[in-house]
Amino acid sequence: MQTSFKTSALITLILCQLVIATLAQERPLAALPDFTFSLTRVREAPSNYSLVISDNDEHVISATFSLAQLDIFKSVMLEAETFALNNDAVNAKEPATTRFQDRQEQALIVDVEKLANQSRLFITLADPSGSQTAEAGRIIRSTRREIGFYFDLLSRLESLLPKAPVKSPK
Repeated sequence: MQTSFKTSALITLILCQLVIATLAQERPLAALPDFTFSLTRVREAPSNYSLVISDNDEHVISATFSLAQLDIFKSVMLEAETFALNNDAVNAKEPATTRFQDRQEQALIVDVEKLANQSRLFITLADPSGSQTAEAGRIIRSTRREIGFYFDLLSRLESLLPKAPVKSPK
């Protein structure tokens, strides 16, 4: 009887350690900086849009983009989100960062930082005068929980820009 009690206690202890380890990996996300964005058509040039990203401390990142540039941004953001949701290139102890950027259009960069069960997404807007970066979103991969303006911006781009036509096989 004493042996089965010791075995039960050991199993319980192991299960508790596993639960604690799991909870440690899935702890609540720390608050993101409070960024907002606006994407509006430029009245003087209707084929251009102004993207403004700002925070509560009055830091502003802004630039004007054509529809073609926005379409490229949407593709880059979709690719980065897909990567952020999977378990490729995950490091359990040190953050691993992967950069997503179009070869020709380098005005928008998305960096995905992965550590344990979390992915962080950073958007950098670059122009000839320099670049500015904002933490745009976070994902808990096991639950697919997404927070941050990254996902709202991507949704806005998807609704603004038509989907590419699907080519039928011949």
